Amino acid sequence: MASSSLNYPLLAIPAYYAFSLLPHLYASTILTNAGYKINNANPKASLSPDAVKGKVPDAVFQKYQRAENAQSNNAEQMPLFAVAILASIVAERTTATGLGREALNGDATGLTTFIMSWFVARAAYNVAYVQIETHEKSFMRSTFYMVGSGLTFWQIWKAASLLG
Repeated sequence: MASSSLNYPLLAIPAYYAFSLLPHLYASTILTNAGYKINNANPKASLSPDAVKGKVPDAVFQKYQRAENAQSNNAEQMPLFAVAILASIVAERTTATGLGREALNGDATGLTTFIMSWFVARAAYNVAYVQIETHEKSFMRSTFYMVGSGLTFWQIWKAASLLG
């Protein structure tokens, strides 16, 4: 029987995919604003560091690279995020403890809190990655990275514990 309600935690996976593209869009925007022409017939090649370097001011080039690297890291983190969500959904749906807690609280594994915390940590990570220019301050970005990664490992651990 079909339900009319949506599984919002599951929808967080494609939402994160869209979110993960924001640094790339920002990188393209700052290049365009600096007068760089992106070749849409071959965008990957025209956005490669070799194609861009020397065609925009160095500060713009450095920020562009940091934004592209943030986007790459977002893609690298997506499998962990998706596994944490899927494992939590499976744990909540297939265990008696999960079903009981879900009926009582609606969130046996703390999945909603995890998703919101993950997006906050990743947003902070992305802003820090793109904006921080110095080695000394870059450890703030690393902290946001570790918080996000720690959240996923903790969420997977909670799901595994519930599944027994």
